[in-house]
Amino acid sequence: MLDNIENSTLLMKKIATLLLFALTLPIAAQKNEIKIDVFDVIALKSVDATFERIINFESSVGVSILFNFEKESSSFRYNEEFVLTPYYRQVLFSRGNIDYFGEFFGAINTGKVPIEDLEIGDDDTYTDFALGLSFGGKYVSSSGFVADFHIGVGRNLFNTNPSPEVVPRVGIALGKQF
Repeated sequence: MLDNIENSTLLMKKIATLLLFALTLPIAAQKNEIKIDVFDVIALKSVDATFERIINFESSVGVSILFNFEKESSSFRYNEEFVLTPYYRQVLFSRGNIDYFGEFFGAINTGKVPIEDLEIGDDDTYTDFALGLSFGGKYVSSSGFVADFHIGVGRNLFNTNPSPEVVPRVGIALGKQF
């Protein structure tokens, strides 16, 4: 168990370093967005922050990072303690001022397995990688205010026992485009 905690800590340090590096890259003519998922903050006591880079008028790439602060004894919470989600978005169509998109994402996720779900010999923590799809919409005002909503699901690929089979991707995020 101690090895898993050390591995998870090392993984989080590497991820944080990569995120800081990505944020310090020179910003060219492309637009960028920074968003906070207000749904996760209010409903789930989690912080989910996103950096998104607009490639062109119909596609973008981004990365979200989620930290779960909800107590394990809570009746409703994410299984995941930490999730790093890189994604690619493609605008499918626009209606008015809202662009509707499809999204392909990966999710490095770590968490604890509830005791009642453990089998003999299983560790109570896991680290896994999921691939998934989500759909949503985004509104950007003329001043750069961004409102984004999305819903999707991914499937964990490697350590399916004891990690959960599916990873949710749900959010209502607010932020700024610059």
